[in-house]
Amino acid sequence: MLALDFPSRDVRGILSELQSLAVGVKVGFPITLSLGFDGVREIIRDFPDYYWIADYKLADIPEVVQYILEGLKRVGFDASIIHLFTGHRRYDVGMELIGVVAMSHPEAKFFRGNFEKLLDEAELLGVDGIVVGATRPEMIREARRRLPNVRIFSPGVGAQGAEPGSAIAAGADFEIVGRSILGSENPRLEAMRVVEAQRGVIHGRS
Repeated sequence: MLALDFPSRDVRGILSELQSLAVGVKVGFPITLSLGFDGVREIIRDFPDYYWIADYKLADIPEVVQYILEGLKRVGFDASIIHLFTGHRRYDVGMELIGVVAMSHPEAKFFRGNFEKLLDEAELLGVDGIVVGATRPEMIREARRRLPNVRIFSPGVGAQGAEPGSAIAAGADFEIVGRSILGSENPRLEAMRVVEAQRGVIHGRS
């Protein structure tokens, strides 16, 4: 999956080039501030084959989260990432929910001490997926053991140090790659390198 977090020199060109290599796109605040929600809506409309994730990491009271989710659904997103530490209820908004269990950056020490509790919250809420950083393979393995039927999305491949294929080897379903592709002189070639490493792990496991 492509993390379209930061403005790029050629967003549409990159999305066109990666259609056969990436199954989804994660959109964050930086590029949304650059394009606006209308601009994001247009991109989602023009590239409907991607699985579009709203990565605004919602963390508020349930009524506010419900309102935001409804708005994100109208923009065209297929799924939204929410923080689990605030406590939630089950939402019915016609889009999938992905709960943050462990972020990938080294400063994210909170998650190590609360990992099991966040897994409990993910199970209680019945989320469709969880975020567990690719830089934390031991947590991916434990999350897969605890929640065998929940999809695991793992950011942190590339710029944050995790090698392509390493999160999948630990049990993740999807690796999320952003800056190493967006900042490359040849984004398609870099994406192909990532995909080949992932395929090697998948075929090796089978």
